[in-house]
Amino acid sequence: MMDRWSWLFPWLAVALAAAVFMLFGLVWWRALLVACLLVCVALLLWGLFLTLLKSDEPLVHSHGMTMDWAAPFYDVYCRAVGLGQGFRDQTLRVAAIRAGETILDVGCGTGVLTRRAGEAAGPAGAAIGIDPGQGMIRVAKKNAQRLGSRAAFKVAAIEQLPFDDARFDVVLASLMLHHLPPDLKRQGLREVYRVLKPGGRFIVADFYRPANPLWWLVAWPFLYMPMTADNFRGTLPDYFREAGFDPEQSKGRRAGILAFWSAIKP
Repeated sequence: MMDRWSWLFPWLAVALAAAVFMLFGLVWWRALLVACLLVCVALLLWGLFLTLLKSDEPLVHSHGMTMDWAAPFYDVYCRAVGLGQGFRDQTLRVAAIRAGETILDVGCGTGVLTRRAGEAAGPAGAAIGIDPGQGMIRVAKKNAQRLGSRAAFKVAAIEQLPFDDARFDVVLASLMLHHLPPDLKRQGLREVYRVLKPGGRFIVADFYRPANPLWWLVAWPFLYMPMTADNFRGTLPDYFREAGFDPEQSKGRRAGILAFWSAIKP
C-alpha cells in the first residue's frame, strides 16, 4: 500500500512547505512556487548525494545519457507522470513473454519491468536487467531482494553487452533509446541483434512522433536534440531495419506520444 501511494509524498511535501510559507506572509501562488523549487532542488541534491556513495558495482562508462541521479525517487517519478503499472502492463502485452524464455532488459533503471518479465517467464526462465548507472542497479538489487524476485541485475551499457551471442529470447528496451545519440543507437542495436537468438524478439517502447497536435507545443524542441530527434521525427524504426531486424512491427501507441514495436531477428 505504501509503494502504491508513494508518488503522493513529493506533492504533500510541496503543499506542506507552501502552507508554512503562507504563514510567513507570502501569497499562495508565490508560496507554491517557492515550495516547488525547494522540494525539486532537495530531491535532486538527495539523488546526487546517493549516487556518490561507494558502490560494490563496477563503474561503466557510457556515451548515452543516464538517469542515475534520479535512482532514489525514479519509481515515484514514473508513477507521477503516468508511466506506472499501466505502461508496464502494455509493454509486457507487446512482449508476449512465454514460460521458460530468457529476457534481457537494457537500460532497466530500478528494475520494475525486469522483475515483471521474470515473473512472466516463470521458474524455468530468467530475466536480467542492465543499466550503466550504479545507483539504479543498487536500487534494483535491493528491491528484487525485498520482493523475493529471481531477476538478476548488473552494471553494463547497451553499446558493449557482456553476454554471449544468441543468448536471449527477448530483449526489452523501455524508454531508453531516446537517451542515446545516433551513433550509439546503431552500435547498441547491433549488440542487441548479436545477443538475440534467431527468431528472438526486440521489444521497444519509446517516444515517437506525437499523434496529437497539442503534444507538439511541448515536444517541438526535441526535434533539435541529437538524442531525441529521430524519435520525434518518426524515423526510429529505420534504426531497427539498419541493424538487421526484419520485419519491424508497430504495436500501438500510448497517450499519443509513446509507441511500441516488436522487431524480429531473422
